[in-house]
Amino acid sequence: MKKTLLLGISALVLSLTSVVKAEISLSGYVEFFAGSANQTNFKGATNHGLDQSGLSNGNYSRIDASYSTTLDSGIEVSGTYTADARDCTASQNTAAGAGANQNGNCDVVDFNFMSFSGGFGTVSIGERFDTGAAMLSRLTASAPTGEPDGGQIGAFYTGDGDNAYGNGNEVNYASTALKAVYLSNVFNGFSFAVGYTPNSGENGTNSDDGQRGAATGGAWGSYSDVLSVHAKYAMEMDGIGLELVYGQQTGNAGRIANVHYSDLEESSYSALITYANFSLDYRKNESGDSGLAKDGQAGDNEGTSICGTYGMGNISVGACQVETSAVDANNRSNSSQTRTYSAEYALGGGVSLGVVYFDVEQTANSVVRTDVDGIATKLSIGF
Repeated sequence: MKKTLLLGISALVLSLTSVVKAEISLSGYVEFFAGSANQTNFKGATNHGLDQSGLSNGNYSRIDASYSTTLDSGIEVSGTYTADARDCTASQNTAAGAGANQNGNCDVVDFNFMSFSGGFGTVSIGERFDTGAAMLSRLTASAPTGEPDGGQIGAFYTGDGDNAYGNGNEVNYASTALKAVYLSNVFNGFSFAVGYTPNSGENGTNSDDGQRGAATGGAWGSYSDVLSVHAKYAMEMDGIGLELVYGQQTGNAGRIANVHYSDLEESSYSALITYANFSLDYRKNESGDSGLAKDGQAGDNEGTSICGTYGMGNISVGACQVETSAVDANNRSNSSQTRTYSAEYALGGGVSLGVVYFDVEQTANSVVRTDVDGIATKLSIGF
């Protein structure tokens, strides 16, 4: 499979250089984690026996092919083709049985989109993130080690899968379902972006992976006709930078038997302040009862984050807190809180070494279901 993957990338390079005459560059990234956690509470029990530690190769190792060219009209054309290097896990390939994580590659193509840029702005078509990822401030992702947004600390503890705690990011965040996105140029500090996704379950092969028309865990699977709009205002005065972003996202759900599900209606906003090497941001997303059964008691889904980072030379540090909340079908309030304190040192040559301390709590109906703290280290290289 890996040999086939390399041959496929080689074919892409030859095709682009011989047919399109575009300039192309290859780059990549590899990461490894090691960690250990002290989980004092699992699903409300303290005598659970969980004590997770070990190694993880992360989720984001990849090879990127980027290309660009200029049309006779002056319009710039560029694109990205990303091949993930992550192997299948047993849950993704149950037919393979034990050791399935060594038997093949899943989700090989992650990004595959083309952009057209000019005085009109930029239009992108293909597998890429939506406007929220392009516009909202998200220091939870750019903090040292990429945590907590990267979710790699989850390899070292077991959360409560029996309850819904709300979303820490907007719906469909980090989804690369096929879409069209328009990003405006900046006019006196103002810019905006509009995205349209025909089917948020679309995987690039005219298939929605069986998610469309299915409700998982009581929530709708994949929305159709998703429209995402975000606007940003950015300014700088006396060395202090300010960015304000607000956006909304809508989409159509549907009906299963006699159950009607609420359409997607979500608002999200963020504020970012920068000064010298220091950054501080606040972000919030509110989706109410989107994707849940209409006329039910579940809803009030929202998440907030506050994060600060500071860099000095080869060293960077950061601290983040993410809080989520939701009301379940029995009208009970659930909430979660994740704190991270991280640091990273650039060794040179694209190699970085980082460490993150994390503390995660999940509370359902006033009962602590998850309580864990731990530490993880990250070794990564970009090439």
